[in-house]
Parts: sequence; structure tokens; C-alpha cells
Amino acid sequence: MFDSSPIESWEGAGAYFNSAGSWGVTVWVIIVAALCIIPIISAIRHENEVEKKHG
Repeated sequence: MFDSSPIESWEGAGAYFNSAGSWGVTVWVIIVAALCIIPIISAIRHENEVEKKHG
């Protein structure tokens, strides 16, 4: 099972980085941060409104 790889040697192997040297990773981090922070802010606002209304 563990010896089923067709790769016999790692010599000459290369790596490809899709976002190396570009702003791609930075843009995705900003998008993900926004998608995490916006619901938190929305929930806080909603809870504050409910507290003022029913508190």
C-alpha cells in the first residue's frame, strides 16, 4: 500500500507556486478576514438592538 507511488526518486522535482510573487494570497487573506469579521459585527449590532428593545 505505501509502496505504490510511481515516483522512484525526488531528484529534479520542482514545485509550482500559483501565487508566488503576486498579490493573490494577500487578496484572499483580506477576503477571508472580511468574511469572518462581518458576521461578528452584524451579530453584535443585532444583539445590541435587541437588548435596547427588550432590555
